[in-house]
Amino acid sequence: MDALCWSDYLCPWCYVGQDRTELLASLGVRVTVLPFELHPNIPAGGVERAPSAARYAGPAAEAEELGLPFDPPVRTPNTRRVLEVSEWVRRAVGPDAHARFSALVFKAHFVQHLSIDDVPVLDGLLEAAGVGGGEAWDAVAGGEPSAWVDSSMALAREAGVAGTPAWLVGANGAGARADPDSGFLIPGVQPRPFFQRIIRNMRARTSQK
Repeated sequence: MDALCWSDYLCPWCYVGQDRTELLASLGVRVTVLPFELHPNIPAGGVERAPSAARYAGPAAEAEELGLPFDPPVRTPNTRRVLEVSEWVRRAVGPDAHARFSALVFKAHFVQHLSIDDVPVLDGLLEAAGVGGGEAWDAVAGGEPSAWVDSSMALAREAGVAGTPAWLVGANGAGARADPDSGFLIPGVQPRPFFQRIIRNMRARTSQK
């Protein structure tokens, strides 16, 4: 069984939603994580915000339950650049490198307070993930990764995705080749038993055909 997951690195629920993606993988579901630019209106320099425990109360509680470190950021970046780089890693290097890079980006933003829209920071994260940055930046400059992000956003809209994270479970195909009408959409970080029940029910229906 395949699934798509749309995610943005500035989204705290996407940070804790990594657990649900891992859960799906443990259930034998092949998850392709795709970019979703949640707030394209954020200026290139990002937005500074006063610390607010209330704003992050929900994901902070979930992170604590999962044993994930979580330190609410005080700056919201524009994530277009990092999403383009990330999608290049997924397509050009492979899913394992993409998973390593994504985990490092989330940690940089929600634990280390690093500027994930900053080129030197991203270079360091690419290196830590075992990926050379030169090819990534050449690709970004050429514009193809931007088209990939746009394509992912269009696919998300076709599937009815309005926010992040969102999982389309049972989607035929992967990435931009997937059929958005072929799966069950799970919006947001639902409880783990909900994900387990959905997979169990979908497999039961498949076996009855």
